[in-house]
Amino acid sequence: MRIRTSLRLLTSLSGVLLTVATAREASAACRIANQTSYVFTVASGNASNQSVAAHATASIAPGKIVGKTKEGKTIGGSCKDGDELVIREEQGIPLLLPK
Repeated sequence: MRIRTSLRLLTSLSGVLLTVATAREASAACRIANQTSYVFTVASGNASNQSVAAHATASIAPGKIVGKTKEGKTIGGSCKDGDELVIREEQGIPLLLPK
């Protein structure tokens, strides 16, 4: 009886964790490819402190985007579900552009 209850609890917790993981992944619907040598800390939609590493791709929440680096470089723009963006550096200035 006790093992059966433990198995039910474990199964329920697994379902909850899977649901939370899926919901979190679904909310991060914009993809940003960072082609610079800078690491950006990005706030978008209702999510802050999202990191986009140098020479990497990350998924972020859709909405207004504001990002900055430790070096003081900034980016800004917006994205909606399914958008793919790229951060490129031109003449020392990082630009957030559609991919």
